[in-house]
Amino acid sequence: MSIIRGRKIRLAALQMESRPGSRDENLRTAVAMLRSAAERGVNLACLPAAFATGMNLPSVRQDSTAADGPIAEFLAQQARSLGMYIVAGVLLNEDRDVFDAAALVTPSGEIAGWYRRTCTWAGEADYISTGSVTPAIDTDLGRIGLLVGNDIRYPEASRHYLLDSTDIIVTVANLFAPYSHAVPSIVRARAADNACTIVFCDSVGSNRFLRMPYFGRSMIVDGLVWDAAGASDADVLADAGPESWEALVHAEISLKMQRKTRDKTPFRTDAQTLWKTIHRGRS
Repeated sequence: MSIIRGRKIRLAALQMESRPGSRDENLRTAVAMLRSAAERGVNLACLPAAFATGMNLPSVRQDSTAADGPIAEFLAQQARSLGMYIVAGVLLNEDRDVFDAAALVTPSGEIAGWYRRTCTWAGEADYISTGSVTPAIDTDLGRIGLLVGNDIRYPEASRHYLLDSTDIIVTVANLFAPYSHAVPSIVRARAADNACTIVFCDSVGSNRFLRMPYFGRSMIVDGLVWDAAGASDADVLADAGPESWEALVHAEISLKMQRKTRDKTPFRTDAQTLWKTIHRGRS
């Protein structure tokens, strides 16, 4: 149960460029954007996938860090000093595996949970290991689910969050622009699919190895818009727009109103009964 259910929660996506080989510069950028978010009273700030190192496939093992390594320590320090939750993408090294992961850090500096991307593409098989489904995490801001990158494209990757009564899904990403035309529509669909708010935080700049630009277009979407009053985009609370530059995208939600609206809709009940065979993979 949230301790701030009676007031609004401020969410932010920190759309930044993460340059491979420039970790110190990337961390300085993150610090500046996190401080700017804190000045706006943000309760939950999100950084893109692999925010500290960028995603350069040939060097992912070299760029990866342990769950208690320097990147996690940096995030813990920032969360404590700014008094807010942080979700950030990290190349996570576990034994012989490297995961495209996301960490949820509490205002006390503790890591509440890790998520490892489940939907890797064929070209990554030699570099990135595949994770598994992770339950939503209970926090003072409500139940928070995590996704990374390509996971947003597949409804199966997040369907369990509807059954978990998840309040907010945070997706950290570095998706390629040439393949991402449909991504804004997909983000809106995932929010509606799971009857929750989605914070989608993408990178800008380009991938030097693959020579492709990142998509950007970070956004915050309310999947529980009950009465749009004729506005076709009433569910989009904030949007960085098509311009590919660094931006701080922020919005407010009312957890109390969101849960009240979700309880009025039949989607979760239907998923638990009529559609459980499909969603839970049972024959």
